[in-house]
Amino acid sequence: MPQLKTHMLRVAAVGKLVAEAWKSECDADFATQLCLVHDLGNIVKFDLTEKSRGSKFGEIDNLQHWQDIQSRYWKKYGHDAHDATTGILQEAKLEKFIDAINEEEELYFAEATSEKLALANPGSIILLYADCRVTPAGVSSYRVRVNDLAERYGAKSESWTKWTYWFEDWIQTQVNIDLSSITERSVTPMFDELLESELQSL
Repeated sequence: MPQLKTHMLRVAAVGKLVAEAWKSECDADFATQLCLVHDLGNIVKFDLTEKSRGSKFGEIDNLQHWQDIQSRYWKKYGHDAHDATTGILQEAKLEKFIDAINEEEELYFAEATSEKLALANPGSIILLYADCRVTPAGVSSYRVRVNDLAERYGAKSESWTKWTYWFEDWIQTQVNIDLSSITERSVTPMFDELLESELQSL
């Protein structure tokens, strides 16, 4: 869907800027491409009923078309977005991204410490951060995004909220740019280049 495509382009652009500024060893191309494919299966969890028109995704053009695609994805991959993304990556012979996507999900729910983050793939960490800089309306501050997630899915816990704030502070120590300089205006010009990216299978 156009809304999902735009989301992944925004996340990839944020991820690219962060990866290229990473102080320690980091495969910036891998991190950028990981961000570009991280939500490939998310259409399976969207509300594409008639009541969704004018929702947080904006007006959905060709709604029947996307409903048909969603139904095909449900039959092929099931209703879980993570499983659908993994299935698509396997089918596309892009399995090299799956471990990092799994690790990003683990870090998100684990409230990972600096010690654990030091052992993680930088690509997984960058995806975790970049995805939490993008709301349906565009690139935002990290705290606006955390509040958006809490409003849409329910607050996880006070400790998780505190962890998210700590996490951004930790990320800032890992890069040589000011994270607040990453805005919707700075990422939008990167979309054409990202759309022309060639993903190499194993």
